[in-house]
Amino acid sequence: MKAIAITPRVPDSARLLDVPEPEMNNDQVLVRMVRSGICGTDTEMNSGAFGEAPPGYEYLILGHENFGQIERVGSRASRFKKGAYVVATVRRPCDCLNCAAGESDMCIKDAFTERGIRRQHGFLAEYYAEYEDFLIEIPAHLREVGILLEPYSIISKALWQAWKIQERMVWKPQTALVTGAGTIGLLAALALRARGLEVVICARSKRGTLNSMLAQDMGATYVSLQDTPLDEIPRVMNNRVDVIFEATGHGPTALKTLELVTTNGIVLLNSVTSAAHRVMVDSDAINMRMVLGNMLAVGVVNANRKYFEMGVTAFETFQERFPGILERMLTRRVALQDFSIDLLQERRGVKTTIEIHPD
Repeated sequence: MKAIAITPRVPDSARLLDVPEPEMNNDQVLVRMVRSGICGTDTEMNSGAFGEAPPGYEYLILGHENFGQIERVGSRASRFKKGAYVVATVRRPCDCLNCAAGESDMCIKDAFTERGIRRQHGFLAEYYAEYEDFLIEIPAHLREVGILLEPYSIISKALWQAWKIQERMVWKPQTALVTGAGTIGLLAALALRARGLEVVICARSKRGTLNSMLAQDMGATYVSLQDTPLDEIPRVMNNRVDVIFEATGHGPTALKTLELVTTNGIVLLNSVTSAAHRVMVDSDAINMRMVLGNMLAVGVVNANRKYFEMGVTAFETFQERFPGILERMLTRRVALQDFSIDLLQERRGVKTTIEIHPD
């Protein structure tokens, strides 16, 4: 079968390969991939920043954003039927306490595997075999936007944890700042708007881009950092910033958000920053304001099954309250056989998908 793979740690090694079809045991199902999404993680792995091949392989099949259909089941007791739409979670557990509790996203041994990233092949292939515990069934009416569920699951986790943490006090957030207007930033802004918050989303691009129009169409305020420096944005929000969702992939920006959140606020750090950006900070001032202001910063990465399931419910709400928004985020579709490395070197639009077996 065809697959897109890299040689881990070798820059610009992504290519289309012929690879063996996956072997499936009686406890698994075979999934026929409909499409896979490309994101910054795939780009960074193609740059050689990270990535680990499965034992015995010199290559790693890319792809963690996934959407497919059940092709074959291994047992008559399967809860799936042929043709059902599914999304797979990304991490696979080790034997640690958290993994055993179904929280591989909170692994304490650092021994997990991660599809398309770390020691397990991903979803940028025609088929994959998987255990049913890692599959979430997607209603047919969400089939056009189901590819966005994996990136959204991280947002689902971040917001669930934020509201859970803030049960430590009476907390009625009214405003949120989202830094970054890529797929994650736009989905985060959408989720925060659905919770009733006034949302400002900022990015480097000028107004008039599709990203800025999507932000405005969901009722958020879009601010270009070319016009308004980041440290001036709280003024746009009447100096009240209850929640910050950081999604730029830029370390100095992530650090700067700690200076912008206001009393009793929370910063959700969601971007992986692999480049080396060194900045000078007033550590005493940051520490003092966070202590005296009851402020929190929380790192959030990956998501377990329950956050995917929450995402399905959230997508139902989005489709009703913001019709068409999710579909408009899918800006570029490329057939698997037309893959070229420039898709990873120069990503354009909001979300690029690789169409493997489109409906």
